[in-house]
Amino acid sequence: MVGYCSPSDLYSYGLPRGALASPGRVLDSASAVGDTLTLDGHGFVSGDVVQFRALDGGALPFPLVEGASYYAIAVDDWRFRVSATSGGDAVDLTTAGASFVVIAPLPVQARIDKHRRLIDEALSAHAISAIDEANPPEILRMTNAELAAQDLLALTGKQSSSLTALWDAAQKRLERWARGVPVRAADAPVSAQLASYAAVAVSPWRRFGGIG
Repeated sequence: MVGYCSPSDLYSYGLPRGALASPGRVLDSASAVGDTLTLDGHGFVSGDVVQFRALDGGALPFPLVEGASYYAIAVDDWRFRVSATSGGDAVDLTTAGASFVVIAPLPVQARIDKHRRLIDEALSAHAISAIDEANPPEILRMTNAELAAQDLLALTGKQSSSLTALWDAAQKRLERWARGVPVRAADAPVSAQLASYAAVAVSPWRRFGGIG
């Protein structure tokens, strides 16, 4: 199951460009002897994707490349190794490096998919069956994007009053849908917009491109 929106929709529906810069954490140390990197409470599990960046005047342990993606190999709560391929052997570090950070890319698609599932929980089975997966109604794309954007922004430790307002509006939509209010299409007439869910069991919404 994939989300109703794409990562680019996050920006189309209110997320400022550059807002999702992944926060980096400074490494405590690196060991060329054990090929391990030390970061107390790193939180990585084996297979997590990580990247590295040198701070001003710093240097990465050789042969790590800035911006390249590596796969974490958890050793314990404070040490990990990295592999150049998923499930591969640990990279052989030949230098310890100095003043560099590890970055875990934000789980953008995972959070979009998570909120798609939450939207589906609010919709009736009838409504879900009427959705065109290739071209879902824009209100679903927008709601999915607004919910995921605020969730992802929270991971960076940042706040946005405008996104919080969009989040609140999206949550109210979910609450209405959970009470049986239909998902409305843009070209539905006023009479259909005012219809209750019980009144559209035969789904007149489909006449206007909506789902009931």
